[in-house]
Amino acid sequence: MSDAERPVDFGRRLRRARRRALFLGLRTLLRVAGFQRVRLLGQLTGALQYRLAWRQRRRIAHDMALALGKPPGDPSIAPLLREAYRVNNTAVLEILAMFDQRQDEDMLIARCEVDGLAHLRTAMAGGRGAILLATHMGNAALLTIQLARAGWGVSVVYREARMMSAGLLQNGLEQYGIEGILANTGLRAYAQMVSALKQGRIVFVMMDQGVQQAETGLMQRFLGKDAAMPAGPAQLARAARAPLLPVATTAAEPVWRFEIQPPVPLGQGSLASDVERLVQLTEQQVRQHPQLWSWHHRRWRKLPLATTPPPVASS
Repeated sequence: MSDAERPVDFGRRLRRARRRALFLGLRTLLRVAGFQRVRLLGQLTGALQYRLAWRQRRRIAHDMALALGKPPGDPSIAPLLREAYRVNNTAVLEILAMFDQRQDEDMLIARCEVDGLAHLRTAMAGGRGAILLATHMGNAALLTIQLARAGWGVSVVYREARMMSAGLLQNGLEQYGIEGILANTGLRAYAQMVSALKQGRIVFVMMDQGVQQAETGLMQRFLGKDAAMPAGPAQLARAARAPLLPVATTAAEPVWRFEIQPPVPLGQGSLASDVERLVQLTEQQVRQHPQLWSWHHRRWRKLPLATTPPPVASS
């Protein structure tokens, strides 16, 4: 069937047009307001989204309560979810502002504190580079800028966001001396990651929002839902024999605070068991600081709650 013969999905086109208009509007607003006011804008838009998206909010709160081992309607969930909206909207707007126009690096670094750098130094001394495994909890782009400023080679694996202009993330990373690796390119991206590690670089990746196509990931129970989780980080660590260190977000105020944790032992069992271990570590981070995780990200919130025992990874 040719493109002309395919049915037109006007609903999808309308949604994409709305996202694009939102992106352009936010970019204009951020340019006018300046980076110093981004945190306030993020908090305001997060609070507004939480209040207006009441149907979405109720569904997320229900699933979030169960994921945290609490009954639906537990009064502790609402303030945690409201703060998650504020925190992650702030992070998105900061990243957009940072990569749309180059900001003063000293100012950016002052907004980020990092614990556990000794773990990273020890890992990098092995000569095989290091993999930092982060989560969608706050503005971890600040961490990569701080590491690059300290003299480490940093490669960030990212996905193109539909609402953003093509090349915005790639060009934004490069202006801070960071290599961008577009995950959407598949095997080419994997080869770039392996090459970066061989060069003794830090490869920064995320895995906590799953993948779009189930066949490209491994099914795992993640925060009460069965999701196709990417095997790439575990496979990369096994193939390159590079240490993989989890990165936890521990605070959003008064500045972003991150903790680089010790390397995770991998490669002693199957790939599936390694992926399961990383998923469990990520779950632990989210449960320790649930107000910092992006619960309203579509790839988790749109999944149904699991009704069967979790899948068992083969050893």
